Amino acid sequence: MKLVRGHGVVDDEVQVDGLRVIEVRHASALVLPTHAHSTAKLGVLLAGGGSERSGLDLESHTPLALFTRRPYRSHETQYHSQGARLLLVELDPGDRRARAAIDPPRLSLATASEFGRLLVRAFGEPRPCRGRLVRDAVNTILRTLDEMPRPRPPAWLDEARELLIANMARPPTLSELGRVVGAHPVHLAQSFRAHWGMTTRHYLRAHRVFHALELIDRGVVLAEAAAAVGFADQSHMTRAIRLERGAPPGALRRQSADVRRVRDVRGAAHDARRVPDARDEPRAGATAARREGRPP
Repeated sequence: MKLVRGHGVVDDEVQVDGLRVIEVRHASALVLPTHAHSTAKLGVLLAGGGSERSGLDLESHTPLALFTRRPYRSHETQYHSQGARLLLVELDPGDRRARAAIDPPRLSLATASEFGRLLVRAFGEPRPCRGRLVRDAVNTILRTLDEMPRPRPPAWLDEARELLIANMARPPTLSELGRVVGAHPVHLAQSFRAHWGMTTRHYLRAHRVFHALELIDRGVVLAEAAAAVGFADQSHMTRAIRLERGAPPGALRRQSADVRRVRDVRGAAHDARRVPDARDEPRAGATAARREGRPP
């Protein structure tokens, strides 16, 4: 797992009272493999779209609604066809205020939107007073989050979710799931939506789309990717991906390849500009000597 501070291009930044608040842009169709961040984060999607998966948890960000990222939690990220513009608040995990992001409560869309708009308004204020307003908004959000209840799903509901993903290609029906975990199908469906904010059907489709795009990004042909994750056929997968990500899979694959090419070119240019270190020459000589079997 790669530990990173962040991705993307920072367009604006405020640092106040131990908080780093940034507005950052991410490229279209960017696919980030498993990684983690060393800071706890609050975030708001300003434009575009993005989805994050960590184990069985999968979240597609809603515009202007607050989301959280736990520190050191491994996850994969996929940005949608329009890319994404985010407002992020970074907190050191040792900061006492960070508890609300380290162990976040599950928010309703109304509450997440209220918090998101509060943070965006503060960040949009003129510079002379922006730092103070951002600090006050963040402290208000964190204090409220810290006081909210954190109900945990029952073990049987977690088991139902695990069974859905483990059998993604041929998922069990609600009745079959209910028999295995010992819950009535109606109660199972209601509890699933109450805890994770979506139906089992939507949850399964989101995971299928995420996994299919992973396979496609690795070079798997579209028809094989569709079959591997349980779509009826390639057309079914294309419709689902267009609905979730705003573009068909072929277009997303081309966009992702373009992003990688640009990164490779920039990386090569950076390496070419690197000033040789005086210590490089002795190291190179020692390496050559070892290859030739003589003392360095």
